[in-house]
Amino acid sequence: MCNFPAAESWDETDLAACVIGGVRENAHRLGVFWRSHPATPGSSGDWVEVVDIGAGRLAICVGDAAGHGEQAARFARRFREAMRRHLLAGEEPEATMHRTMNDIAGPGDIGEMFATAFLAVVDARSGQVVYVNAGHPPALHLPGSAAGGGSCAREPRSLGPTGPILSDLFAGSEIWSSRSLTMDVGDRLLLYTDGISEARDAHGTQFGTESLSAGRIGTDSPDTLLDRLFAQLAIHAHGVDGDDRTMAILARDPLVAPAAGYSPRCRAAERTLAADGASRSSIEKQPGRERRGPSCSRYEFTGSAVRAC
Repeated sequence: MCNFPAAESWDETDLAACVIGGVRENAHRLGVFWRSHPATPGSSGDWVEVVDIGAGRLAICVGDAAGHGEQAARFARRFREAMRRHLLAGEEPEATMHRTMNDIAGPGDIGEMFATAFLAVVDARSGQVVYVNAGHPPALHLPGSAAGGGSCAREPRSLGPTGPILSDLFAGSEIWSSRSLTMDVGDRLLLYTDGISEARDAHGTQFGTESLSAGRIGTDSPDTLLDRLFAQLAIHAHGVDGDDRTMAILARDPLVAPAAGYSPRCRAAERTLAADGASRSSIEKQPGRERRGPSCSRYEFTGSAVRAC
């Protein structure tokens, strides 16, 4: 499992990455890169959770708790913790969403709070993705230039809701369903919160999903693509952060790594895994380490060891 500081504690310049592979026969990698800009410094209702659930599978969730500030941050933290617990217990995305909502609503103290979330589990070997979208903005499946090995260009695909928002109105009902897709080598999955798509310019025009998919991928690395999209967003919104803004990229690339310009500053750690890659791994960041200024974390699973640097 890749554990990072909670989104609500990130500086707006932070970049985090988790890379997992373990496909020895073709050396493909699954990478997750994300960036979060909180509307209220130090507190965000947005969250990103990345969990190595074993057997070459990686889970990623991008979520958004209603509101801003500390109340939203606390609510987001409860969702993250419950979701992580169910994923590590071996639950599939659909069951994870149901049981997480039941856990949150169980104490009966959430009032009118609610959240949206996009949860996906991806297999590094096959590229199969199983996902649940609980009232969240549609993720975008962006085909890579080399995807499929053919000459026919594929269009970006929108992955809309498969169920309603996460609210106690729906607790106890199995109302969220899962869907699946296959990511070819070179494909990316772009996840984001509504602070991105609903950001407005001076005329009230939203940034929208068209802006997110218009540039496609080209030769950009995941972190370069994040830089480009956030730069376009800043121009569109004139630098005004009216909402928490988070973007994450899940990449299935032959080699996925942060750009050379980023200098990781966290402690290195290593843990040996079973040869078949079936064992779960847990890499903890150095306790109490503060994240200040531009920083990057990289986690790579090669099938025999996990390294964090």
